[in-house]
Amino acid sequence: MWFKNARVYRFGESFQLPEDFESQLQAHAFKPCGRQDMTSFGWVSVFGAQSEVLHHAVEQSYLVCAQREEKVLPAAVVNAELEQKVQAIQETEGRPVNGKEKKNLKEDITHQLVPQAFSKFRKTWAYIDLKRQLVIVDESSANKAEDLLGLLRASLGSLPVKPIALAESAEVLLTEWLTTQALPDRFDLGDELELRSPQADGGIIRCKQEDLTREDVQAHAAAGKQVVKLGLVWNEHIECVIEADWALKRLKATDQLLDDQDDWNDASPEQKLDSDLALVSAELGALLDDLFSISAK
Repeated sequence: MWFKNARVYRFGESFQLPEDFESQLQAHAFKPCGRQDMTSFGWVSVFGAQSEVLHHAVEQSYLVCAQREEKVLPAAVVNAELEQKVQAIQETEGRPVNGKEKKNLKEDITHQLVPQAFSKFRKTWAYIDLKRQLVIVDESSANKAEDLLGLLRASLGSLPVKPIALAESAEVLLTEWLTTQALPDRFDLGDELELRSPQADGGIIRCKQEDLTREDVQAHAAAGKQVVKLGLVWNEHIECVIEADWALKRLKATDQLLDDQDDWNDASPEQKLDSDLALVSAELGALLDDLFSISAK
């Protein structure tokens, strides 16, 4: 288990989890969609389908996992059925079908087809770092991360968190890192970059697997384009892309870190999860400590 993304939220006030945290999660455990439900969202076990335990803790880090089920009902299927019904009414009753009636027919068709729809499942992982007073969500989408936070808020009754921010705008800071190549301690330039013109109709430059110190790459920043995504390497342990909203994406552990996990191949699920969570929370936590030390609000 390794986080591929990190959307980071900070508690606005000192926060501790309740002693009955597990039972509060159980009250919002995942339940499969009913016959007429289009979606369902709830907590599932961090140990997999064979377990009912919904969280796991290592020191002050608490791992949780949410699952969403969505019924897949293609619009083309609904529209084809609607077209047939409209045509049948026009032929049998000899009258046109107005917009309101079509809308009602479409709702009836959807209601009839939902029980036959296929389900799509998606999991979202997160951990609560009480030592650093953070919630870290493994999501590339801000909206999907907010869905998990909403479920956690419903489970706990309240969740006073907000997205992290630094004192300086990300675009200004990331552009400075690129052009001066004077990055904070333990950070180095990676090989990925996106620059955008400040003008609404301006250009976009994307680079992957490139030397970001090259003169032609640097020239785009010198011409006024701002960095909105920047590949970084932290402490020779983690590769990632940092974005303008301070989200970390495409997180990748180096071979050195992953090799350390090989000793746990024959471990029990709990021992393996202990090792994984300890690794993620320690390494990602230290990276965030370095990031916050720049100019955190």
